[in-house]
Amino acid sequence: MIQHSLEQWFGKSRGEIPIIPSPQFQAHVTGASEKDIVYSGLAYTMEQSAKQIMTVAARYNLGLDQRTAAYLCALEKVFTVYNEAGFTY
Repeated sequence: MIQHSLEQWFGKSRGEIPIIPSPQFQAHVTGASEKDIVYSGLAYTMEQSAKQIMTVAARYNLGLDQRTAAYLCALEKVFTVYNEAGFTY
């Protein structure tokens, strides 16, 4: 857009006033890569899962037994799905 505006202003033909962005500008406007997005999503999911496991461990007074807390967290999720689907009594 800047190049087009300058060419119109000075009456030059297309391409006579080249605008080349600096590497710093290119780095600033470049968006997140697919790898960055995937890693960010993975980090968020793992953080939320760890918080859920710690909450279950506190609820059942398991102390540092994170393995049992993770197992109970998974069982609660399965029960919730089955209950909402009407498979439980």
